[in-house]
Amino acid sequence: MILIAIGLVTRTIFVLNNSSISSNQLPAKDSTVTPIITTLMKYFSFLLITLGFLTVSSCTTTRPLKSDVKPSEVTDLQYFEPFSYISLIETGNRAKYNDTISKKSEELLLNVVNKFGGKIPVTGIISVSDTITKNKLEKEIEFLFLSADRTKNISNLKITPIIDSLIAANGKRFGLITVGTGFTRAKGNYGGQIAKGAAIGILTLGMYVQTPIKSSSVIYVMIVDIKQNNVAFFKKSILQDKDPLDEAVLKKQFQKIFEGYFWSKE
Repeated sequence: MILIAIGLVTRTIFVLNNSSISSNQLPAKDSTVTPIITTLMKYFSFLLITLGFLTVSSCTTTRPLKSDVKPSEVTDLQYFEPFSYISLIETGNRAKYNDTISKKSEELLLNVVNKFGGKIPVTGIISVSDTITKNKLEKEIEFLFLSADRTKNISNLKITPIIDSLIAANGKRFGLITVGTGFTRAKGNYGGQIAKGAAIGILTLGMYVQTPIKSSSVIYVMIVDIKQNNVAFFKKSILQDKDPLDEAVLKKQFQKIFEGYFWSKE
């Protein structure tokens, strides 16, 4: 974990030193402006958890955290438009947040869930166009997800004001929230890193061989219940060496996330 933390600091410096953006501001979603430290801390909070799991397993679906509400009671889900924080490795092994592919990831998450049809009982989409409200919503989601993930306990988590009001405005009880994180590589980057690792192996007579992780796809899913003012469901899926922009990969992750909840285990 110490090495991971050092890596995150290095990447933070890399982003700041290699960006044409001023040191005080960074364009956020929908062309709004967010302080760079807030944006980086938000992204790296999710990335730190992601990397922690990548050191343990190439394929992980965490144990679901659930309230007393039965899955059969969870209906009329209002699906919040997803948030994604995907980084791109273009040179070496340095990852840098990429707004373009993050937006593409958000679209894919929305489409994949919709393709499950009635298996995931989504009946409406919650889209927020107001910049101030959307920024507050994003912070609330970050708080709920990181709290659940770090403590592995949702019993004391209460629904935050913006999330509550948006679901209530639609006259519904349950909301579905998803967040995607991970990284992918530019074309040709991975082959170059494999070749570099092989060369190092030869030079060190096989005593040191570095095999880089090709990519990583991580999905966080939460169902909130405004009637009970709590979290009904939380689960995370991590797939190492799988591209977060591959729709088939995302479908497989959602299949595993809701296995044993909305449908039986295969």
